[in-house]
Amino acid sequence: MYPNQLPLEFLESKNAEYVDMLPALNEIDLLVSGGYKLKNAFRHFLPQRPGEDNEVYETRLKKHTYLNILSTNINEQVSKLANAPMTIEGLNNNPKFWQSFREDTDLSGRSEKNLITLIFRELLKFKKIYVHVDKNKSDVIPTNKLQEEALGLRPYVVTYSPLQVTNWSESKGKLNWLKIRQILEDNSNPIATSRKVCTWTIIDSNYIAKYSAFVELDGKGNIIKVNTEVINADTTISLLAPPIKHGFDAVPVLKIELPDQLWVADQAASKAVEHLRTDCSKYDLLTMAYFQRTFKRVQTPDSDFEHSYTNDEPIPTGLAHVIELEKFEWSEPHGYMIQHMADSLLAIESQVRDLVASGGVSSSNAALSQSGVSKQMDFVKQEAMLKSYGEIIIDAYQDLLQLVAQAQGLDGREISVTGLNSFENDTLDSVLMRIDSVSKINLENLKANLPPSALKVVYEQMVSMLTGNLSASQKDIANKEIDILLSSIKTLDTSIV
Repeated sequence: MYPNQLPLEFLESKNAEYVDMLPALNEIDLLVSGGYKLKNAFRHFLPQRPGEDNEVYETRLKKHTYLNILSTNINEQVSKLANAPMTIEGLNNNPKFWQSFREDTDLSGRSEKNLITLIFRELLKFKKIYVHVDKNKSDVIPTNKLQEEALGLRPYVVTYSPLQVTNWSESKGKLNWLKIRQILEDNSNPIATSRKVCTWTIIDSNYIAKYSAFVELDGKGNIIKVNTEVINADTTISLLAPPIKHGFDAVPVLKIELPDQLWVADQAASKAVEHLRTDCSKYDLLTMAYFQRTFKRVQTPDSDFEHSYTNDEPIPTGLAHVIELEKFEWSEPHGYMIQHMADSLLAIESQVRDLVASGGVSSSNAALSQSGVSKQMDFVKQEAMLKSYGEIIIDAYQDLLQLVAQAQGLDGREISVTGLNSFENDTLDSVLMRIDSVSKINLENLKANLPPSALKVVYEQMVSMLTGNLSASQKDIANKEIDILLSSIKTLDTSIV
């Protein structure tokens, strides 16, 4: 069991991997979020230039805007996968419960499709996400399933970002325990100032324990006060409520993680930062119209002839890299430099699209004039990556549904999730061409030149590529029908008479 109080030092301890990854995850979070969240953190991406006056630097920060290319391309990927068909079987033992769960996975109206979308977006951003199956509590202990349903007690899904999971232990890919740190704003009292509440949730194979306190944070998010008291080595945090025995006999949290090569935000973040800084420099150039290149000091006669007068004050131009000469001059930016920067921005946008594997999405005149087959070829890379993502997500979602079934006291061994492998990249022209090609295949020749087992494999692959997404039961029916069809085909007589 957990003690009534734990030292703050223990609760704030962090996994070494978390410490290493936190700066990168925070930067990716800002780049994908964009908007005012990023604007408030411009100093991180646009540092002050050497010799740049503070007032000039502040002006440069205020006038800058940001084109969120990383989020746009991630959203395109998410939209493609979210609209792909997904089939779930094995939910017949309690259809009313499963319908309720799939329509509202978090007891706040989040649908199954929105949950899949959230999981995929977080994976693209942060490489991993933690999904927790929990069950709400009641002051009344139900004695049977009917009472439990009447009280509205059913499993629901909570997701945790890698920014929130600060410490954990795992073996053989399974979590032994994990600790979640969450900062929330307490506005419960309408006549009092809001306060920040920090909650640490520890989940192990038997219990869920929560520790909580009112806190004050510094600019970096570190706790400096607990319950209005300055922290020290003896600061402790109280248990929020008695630990809850969750009854799973294992940690009811799934860690869904992408392999390194599929973590697109990690690969594209540096290019997004390059785009931001290049765009800022281009904006500076366009808004200045003219910029000062040289400066001539005004010489004041010195009345003291015995001592030479020198003026060590900085050049009062407000601009960096201004040369002091015998003349005063303004210059207009050259057009070729602006065009070069514009071309660089377009090139970076294209690189980010390619890294996120949405290179087939284009609005150029050349893309609009492409044939259906040519456009289909553009989507080959994107579709291959989407299928890889789909395989990871359906495997994880099947495990999640089985965990939900266990929480509800149902048998989840028959639950099967398939799909997320057909992404509407086909045009009508390409579909018709494929159907026409299939209709011209001489099955009698194939049967005469291929072993029976090889013929069946080839035919199944052909049907699968033509029809796209099929559920497990549909595939089983199709395979049986293929057996009947192939057995009815007469083999050509190829013997020599």
